[in-house]
Amino acid sequence: MCKTTIEFYSGLTTIGGTIVSVQHGNSRVLFDFGLVYSPATNIFDGHIQQRETAMARNYLKLGLLPKIDGVYSQETLINENSVTSASQYDGETAVIISHMHLDHMAAMGFIDPSIPVYMTQDSLHLYNTLETIGEGVPGKRTYQACDYNKEFAIGEIIITPLQVDHDTFGACAFHIRTPDGAILYTGDLRMHGAHPEQIELFIDKAKELEFDAVIIEGTTLSSDEEVPAHLLIANRELPEDLMTEKMVSEKTGAILKETKGIGVFNSYHRNLDRIEGMLQAGKDSGRKVVFEAGTAQIALDLLKVRDFFIYESETIRQAVKTNQLPDWQKKLFEEIPTISYQEINDNPSHYFVQNSYQNSLELFDLNVDGGVYLHSNGVPLGEFDPTYQNLERIMQSLHFERVEVGSGGHAAPQNLKYIVDELNPSTLIPLHSFHPERLKPKDGIQLLPEYGKVYGFSTEGMIEQTLSEDHQTGTPHHTTV
Repeated sequence: MCKTTIEFYSGLTTIGGTIVSVQHGNSRVLFDFGLVYSPATNIFDGHIQQRETAMARNYLKLGLLPKIDGVYSQETLINENSVTSASQYDGETAVIISHMHLDHMAAMGFIDPSIPVYMTQDSLHLYNTLETIGEGVPGKRTYQACDYNKEFAIGEIIITPLQVDHDTFGACAFHIRTPDGAILYTGDLRMHGAHPEQIELFIDKAKELEFDAVIIEGTTLSSDEEVPAHLLIANRELPEDLMTEKMVSEKTGAILKETKGIGVFNSYHRNLDRIEGMLQAGKDSGRKVVFEAGTAQIALDLLKVRDFFIYESETIRQAVKTNQLPDWQKKLFEEIPTISYQEINDNPSHYFVQNSYQNSLELFDLNVDGGVYLHSNGVPLGEFDPTYQNLERIMQSLHFERVEVGSGGHAAPQNLKYIVDELNPSTLIPLHSFHPERLKPKDGIQLLPEYGKVYGFSTEGMIEQTLSEDHQTGTPHHTTV
């Protein structure tokens, strides 16, 4: 039996929440460490009060975090005798984070501070800004940076980050090698983003490094009715009806040119390509772009641009009056001018204003007559989110036209199959999907792992490793999957 074992703790048939362990000897690497995205079943609905000093314990009790030995602090595990704390664990552990979406990193702050948590330099830069603006994850700890295409070691486990294109800054895949074999974990990726060339480079680099198994996301793999079989035939070309990141900006600009009133947009500001696209759409339509303060800070820090205004929200106005403005905002306002709703209302057609869901009531101060609200992959993401109906009610009360203009972060099914066929692994492990079984390998075997089972490498591909009753004699029993 090989010394390398692989276990799957979360994310097999859900969107996000992927947590996988690769262990060799006394060393172990975990990836990622986020939470399952399911707004319709989120117990923290705004009515239940969070216990800030006991959040990890709450999440463990609720089953939102998996019980993994050697990851959490002793303090977190009060009244939890079934899990070994990090201080009691005899081994070396590291966690690697593929990108800065909550379903891949929201729980990383719960990891014991003695365990290093790695992310790319780009992701760490983004995370530091998110923490500045109050969007960091719970928990006090530090994070380590790694570089694309530059390997680092955790014991005998060698990790190489490989850049991919996703709808957030700093996304990467990980090539993970042990003395027994190598695994390629893709993280989340797409071929219709602003940098499609990164996917081809990723495929080439992964082949160069070689691997025995591929763990790949399958977010777009819906049911047979939603995604017929003919759409799962490998195709490098983008589907005709798929909007690319570049097309989002172009269509937004075209809509704004035809709109007589104000333009408003709702997007996710961890997507820097979208921020750039909104800026370009504003320029193309002759409008001044107005960001919320948090997005403005991200644009200034990571894009190094400043050709925009900051919206002076009611919260900001009150903070200024009471001298309670956060230091980061004080510094930001020294560099970027703010603009009030009164100034915007003087000439609404001259502006393109960001408005995220949590700030929806700011719309009541704006003159939206003849305007358009462009929903561009911001929250809520769809009708499955209970907040969707809230936004609809606000739009209806304002008689505000809402238009969907967006581009997702996950490869279309046929593009996903193209990536799989190009990689052509001997073992394919699809997850991060409601229907992972629909993604088949070209020549190898498909492994649909189960929780609570341990897997390893063999000449037959990845196999389930179980120990027979004669384990005490040192004779292992292998079960082929």
